Amino acid sequence: MSVLKTEYKKEFQTFVKNMRWFQSNYEKLRRLYAGQYVAVNDGKVVTHGDDARALIEKLRGEYGDIGAFVIEFVSKEKIELIL
Repeated sequence: MSVLKTEYKKEFQTFVKNMRWFQSNYEKLRRLYAGQYVAVNDGKVVTHGDDARALIEKLRGEYGDIGAFVIEFVSKEKIELIL
């Protein structure tokens, strides 16, 4: 038996796809949206803004279910992780 129900599995796969797009386009996003929150879905930024709560409310009003969306802050500074 699958750990995730089919409906949640599809949503999770879409979320992963959105997160990969966000990560691979981060430098471009940093040039365009530095210091803002962005919401990504289907390989594009669907909205952006300074206030995360307002952004989420706007998304819920427009799209309803936003479980697969990636909502992240885009830093002005380049971030380097040392592992």
